[in-house]
Amino acid sequence: MRLTLAALALTMVGLAGCGKARESTVAGTVKYKGTALTTGYVLFQFDDGNSVNGPIAVDGTYSVAVPFTGHAKIAVGSPKPPKPGDDKRGGPPVDPSKVPDPAKWVEIPAKYADPATSDKDATIKSGSNHIDIDLE
Repeated sequence: MRLTLAALALTMVGLAGCGKARESTVAGTVKYKGTALTTGYVLFQFDDGNSVNGPIAVDGTYSVAVPFTGHAKIAVGSPKPPKPGDDKRGGPPVDPSKVPDPAKWVEIPAKYADPATSDKDATIKSGSNHIDIDLE
């Protein structure tokens, strides 16, 4: 019984040193032919199959919390936003400054929405990463 309690105590001490893996942050601006995108998403697909994504803000910036590091292929999607009044999803009122203006929407080639065809990639390191994504 004492041996079992001692083994349990050692195991718990060992586990106490285990903590949550440090998250990295990837942030930057997304542009197509020099024009900032006003809506959409950025997706990072890592070589091990894991992926994370985050939204593009109306000013073309993005920031994604990433629990992985290493090489990743990048995809960018930018569906056309609905015209004001056409969005019937309901819910609480939305801050108009955070709603993309359909008149400023920039259509991008479909190839960028797939990490396999976008020809965009990056290496994500632990900590803060600044990666601007320029689409041609």
